[in-house]
Amino acid sequence: MHVEWFELNISTPESMSLRLNNELGDCKYQFILLGSSRMAAATVKAVRAAGCHNKDVPTKVGTFDTSEEIFDLVFATRQLEFAVDQYNHMQGWAPVHFAALYVTTGIVLSSPPEGLYLSGPVLYTQGDTSVTDTLRTCADAAFPVCPNTLGPDGNPSKCPCSDRSKIVIGGVVHGITSDTFWDAVFAAAAQGADDMGVDLRFDRFEPQESNEILFRKMSAKILSLCQGGVDGLFVSLSDPVIVDAVKICQELNVPVMSINAGFAESKEIGLIHHVGMVESNAGYQAGFKMAELATFDKAICLNYESGIAVVQQRCDGFKEAIGELGIEYGEVRVPDDNEARFKNIVETEIGATGDWSGYAILIAGSPLIPPSLDLKKVHAGVVMGSFDTNDLTNEAIDNGDLLFAIDQQPYLQGYIPLPILTHAAKTKQLFLNHAIESGPSFVTSSPNEKLANCVAGSFPVCPEHPHEDYNYISDALIILGYVFFAIQALASLFAIAWMIYNRKATVVRASQPEFLSLVAIGCVIFAATILPLSVQGRYRFERNAITLQETETLSEDTQLVDAACMAVPWLICIGFVLIYSALIAKLRRIHTIMVSSLSLKRIQVTREKVLTTILGFLLPIIAVLTSWTLISPLRWERTVTKTDFVTGFPTESFGRCTSEHSAAFASTSACVIALCLAYALVLSYKTRKMPVEFSESTYIAASVIYFFQLLALGVPIMIIARENTNSYYVVFSLILFLVSFGITLLIFTPKIIAHRNRTSEEVLRSNRNSRISMVPQPLLLEESHGHGSSSVAQIRERARMSTILRLDTASVGDEERILERDGSVRKNLPHTSTDQGGSTSREDNDQW
Repeated sequence: MHVEWFELNISTPESMSLRLNNELGDCKYQFILLGSSRMAAATVKAVRAAGCHNKDVPTKVGTFDTSEEIFDLVFATRQLEFAVDQYNHMQGWAPVHFAALYVTTGIVLSSPPEGLYLSGPVLYTQGDTSVTDTLRTCADAAFPVCPNTLGPDGNPSKCPCSDRSKIVIGGVVHGITSDTFWDAVFAAAAQGADDMGVDLRFDRFEPQESNEILFRKMSAKILSLCQGGVDGLFVSLSDPVIVDAVKICQELNVPVMSINAGFAESKEIGLIHHVGMVESNAGYQAGFKMAELATFDKAICLNYESGIAVVQQRCDGFKEAIGELGIEYGEVRVPDDNEARFKNIVETEIGATGDWSGYAILIAGSPLIPPSLDLKKVHAGVVMGSFDTNDLTNEAIDNGDLLFAIDQQPYLQGYIPLPILTHAAKTKQLFLNHAIESGPSFVTSSPNEKLANCVAGSFPVCPEHPHEDYNYISDALIILGYVFFAIQALASLFAIAWMIYNRKATVVRASQPEFLSLVAIGCVIFAATILPLSVQGRYRFERNAITLQETETLSEDTQLVDAACMAVPWLICIGFVLIYSALIAKLRRIHTIMVSSLSLKRIQVTREKVLTTILGFLLPIIAVLTSWTLISPLRWERTVTKTDFVTGFPTESFGRCTSEHSAAFASTSACVIALCLAYALVLSYKTRKMPVEFSESTYIAASVIYFFQLLALGVPIMIIARENTNSYYVVFSLILFLVSFGITLLIFTPKIIAHRNRTSEEVLRSNRNSRISMVPQPLLLEESHGHGSSSVAQIRERARMSTILRLDTASVGDEERILERDGSVRKNLPHTSTDQGGSTSREDNDQW
């Protein structure tokens, strides 16, 4: 046979065609194999143009790779003799599944004897009937899975998408409920079905009276699944009766693969795959692993006395490896339920005394592990390895009593059939290897606690939960709330800065700025409620990632959200009471001075008395809030309002601050605030005739009315929007902002306007009028005495206004001194009496 090859530049079709015509023009090749399907159409065209296909020995063409065009050239026009497929779809999905398994479990497949798991080559010839039109179209479209309806090029696929929820996979194995080995198999199969989104029908049998009964029930279940129309089936071939049932499934064209047991039978009857540990291969590798880890002169395989085919295959493989190593081999059959006989048989074979140095023992089954380790305690020189893994083998490995334990990785045996059968149901693509080997995996060190827990739990995977609407406040609205607070903070800062800058101005001095500063600070505290109101969290306790059930562990943000919950009433109450207690103290001070002026008494209102007024309102509300915090604090709780109909997982929830006695404490706090507002209104009424420079009674009353108007409008909206967190937050924040900002404007704006409008000429005029109204008092009295038109009551009123007008130009600290200077007039005013006509007696006036 003479072979030639040449290369083509496929980037330019013209040059490729020219080269092909030159090379193939004389029809010197009987067969042409193309390295790429992209050259197929041009090559076939060149062969036919030269007439090579009509020669006595026609030129035939074959190619690597497939596509819908290639399938047409093979099956429709028959211009290609064959096409070699490498199952590129399988090359895409298989690494992803195996990589995901490794990342989540640390488990990897054992290397097969071929060294690789092969997706090709698969040869399609002109007479092949397995390739249907649908399969050709879907292969070109990469077998789309619903809801995806697009092909690889992004255009709508000609192949209908595969609805995997309608794919049914069945499973029948001999692992009964009392056999813990199979726990991982069933858990892995369930996870595989969940990952693939298919319908899994995999029931576990209870312990039966005999294996014969179990196998008959398995056979009946297999026939029931296949006749019911499953899309794929995996079974354990643990008895010939099972094999007979599987053959019927094959006649029904049901794809069947075996797991765990029956590798030889699976291969013999032509099942698509066997997933498990090839026992003879595992025993073979165990021999070389033992020789790698220890030095010994004789190797013994401990086999079951009753004789079990699977265990015998392990010993046979071990024997083969030991023979290749040139080491003496022996096999000892022992009971698996009588430790005394077990010890006697083994010691009879090796020797009852000595430490057995130079001997190596392979324990072929897990029931033989405990008595074998007891022998190790007596004969410390022997080295041992074991099939199967459990807590006992892990402990023995850590103690140095075992060199290794062989894990056949049952998790893989349960998981792998699901993706293979699911993809094969639509793609018909399979590995060329018959055995997909889950073991042996040699364990030479015990797993850490985290891995041990994962193995015990069969590597639980968080389920794909339905989307849950947490009804969080939108970020845009939270930013809006921050803007509200920032505006109020700037307004209060401006008010305080304005008072400091104009501290010597008449209006500012008369307004008692220390009280107004407290008002500004109170407004900021009140508006700051928006900040904790913006804090939100998820559930109070951490939730199990799989079941979503609450655990006993607090969530990371619970303490922060709880603190924010309790900060809301503190900021509202302290801010509000501070605002109005400062205004009350200011009004009460002025009212006290006014009353004393009317009675012509000397009085001194100290700062301590004023502070007592403020504390008289602050301390009760602080006491209520402290009791609330200690006894029944507000805590963040999230309530599920909607759940998924199928899974029961939450789909919507609301979070809010609650406590058992919150209503009682909130009502008590409201009563304290109401008393504060009522007292402010009373003082505002009593000082209603005072000049605006000294009293804000009109504006305080206006602020209270303004506050109640906002409550009347906002509270009903808040109640209605309770379940809409965005609306509730906006209304609540707006009320907080409007109350604080409105009070700031009502209290400070008149002062600023009055200061700007008070020109120097008005100040002089005010001072001149003040002098006329208050001095000289004796002259006024003399005038009254002379004309009889003024009473002592009128004189007292003039004295009161004299005091008030002089307060206009005095600082807060000078008020008492003004009263002392007025005392020279007031203390000498007589206690007049009136005659029957109501006029003041002249004798009293003469005496004065």
